[in-house]
Amino acid sequence: MAQENTNSFKDKLKAWGKFFISAYFIKNFCIWLGSILLFFVLVFLALRVYTRHSQEVSVPSVEGMTLEQAQKLILERKLEPVISDSVYNSSVAPGTIIPGGQIPRAGYSVKEGRKVFLTYKTWSKEITEMPDLNGRSLVDCQEQLRLRGLLLGNVKKEKGSHNDLFKEARINGAKISKGKKLYKGDVIDLIMWEKDDNSDDSDSFSDYNSGADTEDNIIEEDEF
Repeated sequence: MAQENTNSFKDKLKAWGKFFISAYFIKNFCIWLGSILLFFVLVFLALRVYTRHSQEVSVPSVEGMTLEQAQKLILERKLEPVISDSVYNSSVAPGTIIPGGQIPRAGYSVKEGRKVFLTYKTWSKEITEMPDLNGRSLVDCQEQLRLRGLLLGNVKKEKGSHNDLFKEARINGAKISKGKKLYKGDVIDLIMWEKDDNSDDSDSFSDYNSGADTEDNIIEEDEF
C-alpha cells in the first residue's frame, strides 16, 4: 500500500513537471510576466509625465525688452506669451515692454504652459477713461485698471469701517473720479479702506462718484 502511494506521488510530480515545461504553461507565463512588466512601465511613464507637468518655473523679467525678445524668452521657459494691450509710456522705447507690463510679474513661480500677459509701448498716446472702482477689492481694482490700459501704482491703506475696499484714486497726487479721460499707460495710485474695529458704519466708501477731481495733472476735455 505504501509503495502504491509513493508511486502515485511520483506520478503527480512528473505530471506537474511536464505541465511546467509544456508550451501551454510557458506561453501563458510569458504573457502574464509581460503584462506585469508593461503595467510597471506604464506607471513609471505616467509618473514622469505627471511630475514634469507639475513642475514650476520662474517667470522671467521682460520689462524693457522688445516684443520679439520678450516672447522668445518666455517661450524658452515653456510659458505662453500673450499680448494683452499697448499703451503710451515715455520711459521706454516704442515696441518694448513697459514697466509693470507683464502679468504675472518677474520671479513668480508658475506651472509650465501658464500665460504671461504683456503690455508694450505704442508709438502714440491712446485715450482711455477711469473705470468705476467703487466698492471693489484691490484685486478687482487692478483688473479693471488693466482692462482700461492703466497701471497700478502705489497702494495705501486708511482705517475705516470697511476692509480691502476702494476709497480713492489719484494720479500724480491728483484725485480722480470715474469716467475721467486719461492716457493708456498712466499710473494710478489707490487708497483702500482697512478695517478699523473702533470705527462706525457711517464712513462712506469714497467720494469717488462725486466727480470732484483735482484739476492738476488731469487731461482736459478740450484736448480731444
